[in-house]
Amino acid sequence: MFSNTERENLKHIAQLYGKVKELIIFCEENHDEFKSNLHVVKELRDAFDHLMRIFAVKLDIKEEKDGNYIEINMEKVFGHVYRAGYDTLDFAAIILRDKINKEVIGFSSSAIQAAIPTYYSEVRPSVENITSDIIKLRINKDVANPSAEVFESYFQKTIKLQEILEKIRSAKPAIVEYENKKHNEKLKNTALNIVVGILIGVVLVIIGLFFK
Repeated sequence: MFSNTERENLKHIAQLYGKVKELIIFCEENHDEFKSNLHVVKELRDAFDHLMRIFAVKLDIKEEKDGNYIEINMEKVFGHVYRAGYDTLDFAAIILRDKINKEVIGFSSSAIQAAIPTYYSEVRPSVENITSDIIKLRINKDVANPSAEVFESYFQKTIKLQEILEKIRSAKPAIVEYENKKHNEKLKNTALNIVVGILIGVVLVIIGLFFK
């Protein structure tokens, strides 16, 4: 039914769609507003429409208008999925950066450092570098000229942000434990200082009475 070139193009589209679907599920589960993102829905609907045009010709439901009909519609399918993917990547990257920041808000730098020794030397700089790279990719992306390589680069950087988020989340119990330990130590020291102060006061009173 399909030529080798057409099968290869369909394979690339299927691989791209798989990644886009993965991103869409992540965004839907982590941000309610994304569920109403009509632009992504429209892009995927349009991609499906062009895909059905291809199958209509291949299944002899419809006659091919010209020799490039399949190729043109294949390119349009890829273009629509590509644009839906970029919109979803933008959303996913924003969600991930926001979650990474929120995971450590309210904790002392010493607690974070104790639980994640490389946080300030590697993790945080990595987030900043990825953010900078993503900004460059967004500026240089060309939705009119889809590139699977550029999309893959953006996708991998987003996956890296997800890995960083999971690393911080897995260290969260240790961060909380460190903070609780320090808090309890502070309470003990405060209580000890109060007891010592009371004892000193009592001793001074006794001494005062003795020499009165």
